[in-house]
Order: sequence, then structure tokens, then C-alpha cells
Amino acid sequence: MSSATLFTEDPRNVSDSPALLQRLSGIQPVKLLVIGFAIVVLLALIAYPLALLIGYSLIDAQGNLAFDTFEKAFNRRGMWAATVNSTVLVGLVTAGACALGIPLAWIVARTDAPGKILVTLAAGISFVIPSFISVVSWIFLAAPNSGYLNKLAVEYLGFTQAPFNIMSFGGLVFIEIIGVYPLVFFAVSAALHNVDASNEQAARVLGAGRLRTTLTITLPLVRPAILSAIILVMLDALSSFGAPAAIGTMANFSVITTKIYDLLKFPPQFNYAAAVAMPIMVVTAVSLLIQKYAVRAENFRTLTGKASSEQITTLGRWRWLAAGFCIVVVFATAVLPVGALLLLSVLSSFGADITLSNLVTKHYALIFDADFVARGSIINSLLLALATATVCAGLGLVLGWVVERVKFIGREAITFLVMIAYGFPSIAYAVGILMGYVNLFYGTLTLILIAYAGKLLPIAFVLVRNGIQQLSTDLEEAARISGAGWLRSVRDVTFPLVRGAVGVAWVLVFSLSLRELSMSAILSQADTQVMPTVVIQFIEDGAIELAAALSVVIVTVSLSILGLIRFFSRKKTAVVS
Repeated sequence: MSSATLFTEDPRNVSDSPALLQRLSGIQPVKLLVIGFAIVVLLALIAYPLALLIGYSLIDAQGNLAFDTFEKAFNRRGMWAATVNSTVLVGLVTAGACALGIPLAWIVARTDAPGKILVTLAAGISFVIPSFISVVSWIFLAAPNSGYLNKLAVEYLGFTQAPFNIMSFGGLVFIEIIGVYPLVFFAVSAALHNVDASNEQAARVLGAGRLRTTLTITLPLVRPAILSAIILVMLDALSSFGAPAAIGTMANFSVITTKIYDLLKFPPQFNYAAAVAMPIMVVTAVSLLIQKYAVRAENFRTLTGKASSEQITTLGRWRWLAAGFCIVVVFATAVLPVGALLLLSVLSSFGADITLSNLVTKHYALIFDADFVARGSIINSLLLALATATVCAGLGLVLGWVVERVKFIGREAITFLVMIAYGFPSIAYAVGILMGYVNLFYGTLTLILIAYAGKLLPIAFVLVRNGIQQLSTDLEEAARISGAGWLRSVRDVTFPLVRGAVGVAWVLVFSLSLRELSMSAILSQADTQVMPTVVIQFIEDGAIELAAALSVVIVTVSLSILGLIRFFSRKKTAVVS
């Protein structure tokens, strides 16, 4: 097969003119070089480390083929207890997130309860704040003896002992729930908003009551959204590392991800770490397949309309009970954690009385001190975020264009390879990166950059590809007919038209890079610490005030990034329209 048939413009996307097709079918060296380089980078970022992960799980410490690695790994001390803890954590967090997110979604989308905008805002804030930062807030609020909520309960509410203990497995479940319930809330509320009113109206006309209509019409229509959200919550809880590492250290329990981290401490035991990570990968792959085919099975059910006023339930006297429920959620998931974080960051010491004389700025002065570890971590995080966002946006643009515009043998495999990284837990992926590149980039930011770029590339790819899908090929064709080469047509025509999508991808990847902990904890060294790993270090060392101050920096930058996303989203809309 000639190289001309490997890279040709897709006939569906260009003119039917034979002359034009003949012209476009020729190989352009720059185009071939750029696309080839992007594919090589993709293989190096994703295929190579995942293949190593599978391979290392089948060898012993001497590098010989061994099929008992799994047995030896899971028979290590505490491994089965950690497995049980992870299983229970996934079940409880999933149930709790659904119990919180689904009723809230129904209240916001289908009732006349007041204060619904506050629920949406609180869910957004909860989603932005990583769980390892929530740990800092809730230690301040609900530590067994020194937490301020416990002090208030004992001093003013008549409790004989502290009612809350965040340093427990139950505390971990609570923190994980408030961190992932927004996944359920946003998915279900969006589905409820978009349910075609005619379906429910037809059921009511035929005599079905509101409850029967909900169970037989509304629920089946939003079931794909619920299923997708449940799977995302399960995978998030299974791969969670930050909160379990912080709380488990103090409460003396482990989960699978913290055990993987322990196996990579000096001397690293790659084969056992890979073996323990493999079940997580299998569960992830099975979950994604279930999601794909279960949702596909629901495709005959459509969401084509918008929720109308007739679909809004008038709660009557229950209206204020629903509002009270919303206020409690807003207070517990957003107001309390953010307020506690800000207060703790300026309090002279943990446990000190909240008075003006005890409010200081020394913690911020220390974390920005040039000789302190936090200052270096801030610089490292910003450099990594800038580099990761740029790499992912650029690579996402090239790969998105290839998949949408080029007839290329194996282009569907590109999409699969990009998206498979998104499904695998960060800590398992980091193990593969460490095994693949530790000899080349040990102790450098490059090693962390490789991991960040591979894990976050799917986000940029999806956003940019969707933007390219919305574009007509007419302008690109016109540019090439006028003599512009491939690179110039992409630079002068395609990129300006998808600039909004590229901008959203860039700022979103930047924000997610700042808060990435799981991969950073495994790959960073003393000179390559990032903000999340330093926060965990402060927590483990008992420097909760410093952890709070550095967490405020992360949250502030993350919220600022949300503003940039809104800005670029408006720009994208303006360009498309």
C-alpha cells in the first residue's frame, strides 16, 4: 500500500471534484511529519506505560515470568483489609452520592422550592475543591477533640463527648460523598431539564398519577444519566488517593491506592504495585463497557425537549422543607468548608480561640518565602500546569483534526487510545509512567509532565474535536485551493475557528493540573514537589494552618480558572454563531 493511501483527505469532507481529490491526496511532508510526530507522542504517553503495567504484573522481582505475582501481592500484610476497605468505600460513597444528588437534582429541576440557584453554586464549589483540601477544612471543624464544631456541641449543646470524628472511615466516606455528589447532581438535573414534556403530558392525559408518571416515564428517560453518573462516582471513589492518604494515616487504615503508594516507596516493588493496580484497571474497563453498552441500549429513548412550567411540581407546605434541605446541603458542602479553610489559614494556631488578636498572615508569608518548600511547589505547579495545558491543547488540536479530517488507517484506534487513559485511575497510570520513564527522567518535572499530559489529554481532545466537528470544511478547502499548505490552512483557518474550544481545553487542563495529587505523590521527589503533595505533607506533619494557606492558593486559582472557562465559552459561542 502506498503512503498516499495512508494520509488522504476524507472524501466526505472535501469537494467531489476528481482534480481536487487528486491534488489533496498527495503527501505534504510537513503534514506527514506533524501527524506522525503526534501519533508517536500518543503511543509514548499512553500505550507504552499501560503495556508496561500489564507486563510488570506478570514477572517476579528478578524479572522472570511468574503467574503467582498477584497471589503474593494480595497476600502481603494488610492488602486484603485494604481491598475490603476500598470495596466498602465505593459502595457507601456511591449510595451516599445518589441519595444526595438525585433528590437535589429533582428539587432544582422540577419543583418551585426557593434557593435552587444556591444549590447549583454549592455543587460547583464542591466539585472544584479536591477531597484532600476538604480534609483540611473538616479537620478544623470536626477533629475528635479540637474541632470547632465539637467544641460548640460540648460547650453549648449539652453533649458529654465530641459527636463528630472526621479522623475515621466514616469521616472519609463523608468527605468523598460531598466531593462527588455534584457528578450525580449535574448529570441528573441536566437530564430532567431536557426531558420532552409531551411524554409526561401524554401519560397524565391517559390517567397516570404524578408518581406513576415519574416511575414509568421520567425515570427511564433519565436512567442513562443516572447510570453514567454512578459509574463515574464509583471510579472516582475507587481511585481516590488524597483523602484516604490524609485520613488513613491518622486513623490507621488503608485502601488499595494507599497500598500501591506504599509499594513504591524505597525500595520500589514495581511488580507488586502493577499487580495490585491491575484489578483497578479491570474494574475500570468493565465499568466503562457497561456504561457504553447500557447507554447505547437506551438510545431509543430521547431527550428532545425542555422542561416546561407544567412539569414543575408545586410543593405547597413542603416547599420550605425542601428549601431547608437545600440550605443544609449548601451550608455543609460549600459554606462550612470554604469558610473553615479561609479562617484556618489566618488563625495563629490550630485550636486557638477565634479572636481578632489570633488572626495573622504569617502562614501566607511563610508559604511564599523563597527558602520554604511551599514556594518551590507553587512555582513547580504553575510551570507544570502551563506546560501540560499547552501540550494537551496542541496535541488535542492535531489529533482532533486527524480523526475528523483525514482518512487514516487506524484513526479510530487513535480515539480509543486517547480515551482509554481517561478511564484508568491516576495512581495506576502513574505506576506505568514510573516504570517506563524513571531511568530517563527520575527526579525531574519532565516525568510528572509526561503523566499529566497523558492523563489529561482526553479532556483537550474531546473539547477540540467537538469544535472541529461543528465546522464546515468549505473555508479549509478554499485556503488549499488558493495555494495554502496544510500547516498554513490549519494555522490561519482551522485554529481561529476553534480557538474558543482550544481556549476552554487549555484553561481546564491547567486547572486540573494544579490539583492533581495521585500521580504527583508517586512521581515527585524532594526537588519536584507540587502544591497538592506539600499540602498532604503539611497534614501528615500536623501543620494544618500551613496546609490551609496553601489550599487557599489552589482554590483561588481554580475558581479564577472557572472564570476564564466562562470567558472562552462565550468566545467559542460567538465564533460558532
